[in-house]
Amino acid sequence: MPTTLMEVVALLSRLLHILASMAAVGGPMFVLLALSPAMRGLADRDRATLQDAIRRRWSKVVMAAILFLTLTGLYNFFAFRAASGHWGEVWQSGSANSKLYNMLFGVKFLLALAIFFVASALSGRSAGLAKFRENAKTWLTVQLVLAVLVVAIAGQMRFMHVGPNGPPVANPSTANIEAR
Repeated sequence: MPTTLMEVVALLSRLLHILASMAAVGGPMFVLLALSPAMRGLADRDRATLQDAIRRRWSKVVMAAILFLTLTGLYNFFAFRAASGHWGEVWQSGSANSKLYNMLFGVKFLLALAIFFVASALSGRSAGLAKFRENAKTWLTVQLVLAVLVVAIAGQMRFMHVGPNGPPVANPSTANIEAR
């Protein structure tokens, strides 16, 4: 249970990040696996009307998810970095773990930007990005594959600073050996 204001902020940041991630991944997954196949039986006019109504509502969710993921992601990265005393080797300047963690963060951030672009293109109304919406199934699939990669990278990053079984460890590279 959080006891300080900073712990409450960190908890809220993590919660918002996870909720925004759920929307960013769950929405496209629902559309790809359930909504699109179900809409195939609709008349073209009805399908277009439904798609436009969904797009108008979903675009607001996409914008909010992008905002929350960006703000909370950067907050978490810098707040955790400031807590370097708890992470030992992960944050020792120039250590292999520090370089790997920073590289993973960079890759995760770039993949997130690609996801944000695809999500914006699919939920937007720009004529210049209409080709994305015309090939929505392909781009939803790309978005979901990128999201799975981001989740896998996030899992590895989390493992690097909490170790395999819980609280922060002084030396993540030897935590597996010591836990055995």
